Amino acid sequence: MNGNPIYHAIALAAGTLLVLPLPLALLAGWTPRGLRGRQLAARPYAWAVLCLYALMPLNAVPRMLDASADTVMACTVFGFCLIAAAVGCFIQAERTARRAATSPSAT
Repeated sequence: MNGNPIYHAIALAAGTLLVLPLPLALLAGWTPRGLRGRQLAARPYAWAVLCLYALMPLNAVPRMLDASADTVMACTVFGFCLIAAAVGCFIQAERTARRAATSPSAT
């Protein structure tokens, strides 16, 4: 039911290498050129991407361990909670960026 664990491991490793470095760099203080004017919004963006990244191991690890269908379903339900948290972080980042853009000290 859970598929080949090698494929899940390869996808998890590739996702980790491609997705994880950017939010960790943002949380460490680095700001990419596209977000230079929105530095206050960089942290919520990083947390949102980390929430979305957490879906990868949450989806892959139970399947790699050939967990029961109930465990896989519980992880899927928790994944929807992570998606909701990511949406909340994206909304927070947008509000922070708009607040910074409309403040008098931004000019």
